[in-house]
Amino acid sequence: MADIKIKTSQEINLMAEGGKILSAILAKTLTKAAPGISTRELDKYAQDLILAAGGKPSFKMEKGYYFTTCMCVNDIVVHGIPTDYRLKNGDILGVDAGVFYKGFHTDASWTKAVNTAKSKASSRVEKFLATGEAALDRAIGQCMPGNHVGDISKTIQETVEGAGYSVVRQLVGHGVGRDLHENPEIPGFVRGRTENTPKILPGMVFAVEVIYNYGGPQVVYGGDDGWTIVTRDGSPSGLFEHTVAITDRGPEILTPKRAF
Repeated sequence: MADIKIKTSQEINLMAEGGKILSAILAKTLTKAAPGISTRELDKYAQDLILAAGGKPSFKMEKGYYFTTCMCVNDIVVHGIPTDYRLKNGDILGVDAGVFYKGFHTDASWTKAVNTAKSKASSRVEKFLATGEAALDRAIGQCMPGNHVGDISKTIQETVEGAGYSVVRQLVGHGVGRDLHENPEIPGFVRGRTENTPKILPGMVFAVEVIYNYGGPQVVYGGDDGWTIVTRDGSPSGLFEHTVAITDRGPEILTPKRAF
């Protein structure tokens, strides 16, 4: 427990400022994501917005990563590098971004269908994405003082698997603050006894992530860039994430949804 960093109310207020910036930028980037635009263009757009707001791209502060966002198209699970690939109607796009502002990071992601027409396929995608969003909402509801990290994990797993999808085991949520990745790890699945996982206390700040696949849970590296992780079976993947502060009253979402 000693290595989980507790934030003061003043520090959480600073993180909330950065989180509002990140939410606005994520919403604008997702709105701009339409057939014909490249993921590299979207990345540049997000970077310009972050810099104009007085922040820095968190992901560029990670050793060896040179982009503002991760652009996860279709079977890309996480860490998708922006490229010249141009989005097509029917693609599933996950945008993951972080903002460093006034000494603190916030981290958020959202997934959308690049869709202009209704079909049976789009209905299946809508159900898939709605499940991820519901899992995130329910998981955040477990971010209560006195609960355990395992309560978050259990809720994500039950929601995702209850709908017939699979949780990725190799990737987890995490603490966030002065460092982009802090303790504790927050799996999307049950790992041991809940009471043996870290107890949730006021002042903790989590990046709660729902990382899940339409098909099987297995993932592999895609290509040779050392970053991009894809589903092993080629099925679509989804990612939903908020930065959440734990207060005496319960969870406070620092990256509030803004027309994602």
